[in-house]
Amino acid sequence: MTRRLIYLILLWIISQNGNGQLFHVDSLQKELKATMNDTSRLILYGQISSAYLETSPDSMYRYANEMLAIARKLDLRLEEAHALGELGYAQLNMGDYPQSLQTSLAAAKIAENAAVEKKLISPVYPEIDEFEDRSASPRIQRLRCLAKIYQMLGILYTNMNNHRRSLTYHFMAEKILLENDGKHLLTTLYLTLGRNYLGLKKPDSALIAVQKAYALSRQIRYERYLGSILLNIGRCYALQGKRELAIQYFRDAITASAESGYHRGVAATYLALSDLYKQSGETDSVIHYARESLPPALYLNAPDVLVRSYNALANYYRNIRINDSAVKYQSLLIQLNDSLFGAKQAQQFQNIDFDEEQKQQQIESAKLAYRVKLRMFLLIMGLAIFFLVAVIIWRNSRRIRTANALLSRQKKELESTLDMLKTTQKQLVQSEKMASLGELTAGIAHEIQNPLNFVNNFSEVNNELIEEVKSHLAPGETKLKSEELNDLLDDIFQNNEKINQHGKRADAIVKGMLQHSRSSSGVKEPTDINALCDEYLRLAYHGLRAKDNSFTAKTETDFDPSIGRINIVPQDIGRVILNLINNAFYAVDEKKKQNGDGYEPTVSVSTKKEKDMVEVKVKDNGNGIPQKVLDKIFQPFFTTKPTGQGTGLGLSLSYDIVKGHNGEVKVETKEGEGSEFIILLPV
Repeated sequence: MTRRLIYLILLWIISQNGNGQLFHVDSLQKELKATMNDTSRLILYGQISSAYLETSPDSMYRYANEMLAIARKLDLRLEEAHALGELGYAQLNMGDYPQSLQTSLAAAKIAENAAVEKKLISPVYPEIDEFEDRSASPRIQRLRCLAKIYQMLGILYTNMNNHRRSLTYHFMAEKILLENDGKHLLTTLYLTLGRNYLGLKKPDSALIAVQKAYALSRQIRYERYLGSILLNIGRCYALQGKRELAIQYFRDAITASAESGYHRGVAATYLALSDLYKQSGETDSVIHYARESLPPALYLNAPDVLVRSYNALANYYRNIRINDSAVKYQSLLIQLNDSLFGAKQAQQFQNIDFDEEQKQQQIESAKLAYRVKLRMFLLIMGLAIFFLVAVIIWRNSRRIRTANALLSRQKKELESTLDMLKTTQKQLVQSEKMASLGELTAGIAHEIQNPLNFVNNFSEVNNELIEEVKSHLAPGETKLKSEELNDLLDDIFQNNEKINQHGKRADAIVKGMLQHSRSSSGVKEPTDINALCDEYLRLAYHGLRAKDNSFTAKTETDFDPSIGRINIVPQDIGRVILNLINNAFYAVDEKKKQNGDGYEPTVSVSTKKEKDMVEVKVKDNGNGIPQKVLDKIFQPFFTTKPTGQGTGLGLSLSYDIVKGHNGEVKVETKEGEGSEFIILLPV
């Protein structure tokens, strides 16, 4: 008696400091006395019933009955299902398995009917327990209620060692909850599913289930049944022979269950430790933990837990031959077993279960008969439709023969039109290429102009110096001194070197541009993408300047030196870059014409290495691209330029070239502020 009293005081203190739920019951009961509103009383009865869920099945049963009476009075069918579910769980914990089965099946029948969704308690009322969410849709509220009842039926069948039926109900509940985001209920579902697998001696499946329960409880910070989760993980490890790991989980389970006021979990864990030490023959630990399990079991007055406690104590005293104690606990065990699993109880449970199976079979038979009738009806309708269609086809076949001749003529006309379109398309593509070539040629001409100017200037200076030398060497003229002659010859030599230097520079420009402008060989080669971008930026700018000397724009570059060389077809990628830069210059020039001197046209080209990709960006601060045409810009022949100024093939060809390199082209734009085209090429 002293041990039990100390344990009860300890549990009361832990419950007040850790969970606080039972402490809240007093305030709920005060509210209950203060209100006469039926809906408010229904909610309060439900909250009080839920508070006694794992501490006092008698109290839970009483308040659930009150909740049921009001739900029926107000014709709130879903709340009636909630109340019946609470009653069924209380009856299960009281050991009345047949009545629990009957009550739970009645609750399930109500919740399975979608019509109960039409009348629910207003969302302004609080939830009865943590599994409810009155802000959810009526359908989700009903399905979560149904899943909770299915889970309870699964627990009931587990306790009756009918694991096949238990798994059926668990899987039905799991399907509902996975589809309707019921994480709180899923936590307890995986816990009880793990218990079922343990009953089937499948520790691996059980461990997977309870580990899911543990992960969910951590994720949503739901620790009401954390002790039970840890207990069942320990049981799995015990069955796998991992004794030390099992003991650690059992000890953590006792702490977690005590902190949450879950007395059933405390008692069950002590019994699990007793069983584990029994396997290793440590008799002192066996009796110690068996005795520790008794006070919480007596406190709860939970028949299923008391059966296991009495059985452990009876076996222990029988083994050490203390017969009076063995007889005492054996007698208590027999009484409880008769109340839980006696012939009458078992027969009642089987009768209810059998009746339910018969009803389900009748329902399935009715559904099957309906499906057969429906199929016959559909078959007859199908034959009628088939006959009607056959008549229509016969009538139309003559029209089809007549139409075929017409289609044949139209086909020839279409083929002729298609040939014309293909020819026109080739001409447009060639026009686009020639336009690009013209812009490139203008840029080349401007680049070559500078070295040619140097060559011409220094050639003229050399001619003058040579004439001066000749004039002094002519008969009758003043002879040059040796030093003066050497100076003139040195000047001529230096000028020749500069002529040679700039001639080579022009030659390099021509060779490079011929290489880039010639038809693509389709062969990839290591290419400096930074140099390619810089070169085409200058060529595009000078090409536009050659066409229109009033054109000006600020250019910016930001090249990543870490890129090095990448494998591309330089002629093809060069065309892409040139096209994007030309478009950017066109955009800023158009905006300049609209805004006048207050706007500075700016085009920037940058490169950057991102993991296994190289990113090339061409950005402008022009007018941007309207959202309504953004998804069309890569389509062939689509252009926003005035008629005659663009074929609409530039971006389309660029898109195809980049895709051919296993790359990607993206565009980011803001109307009125500018656009940014991004090319992604694989390293």
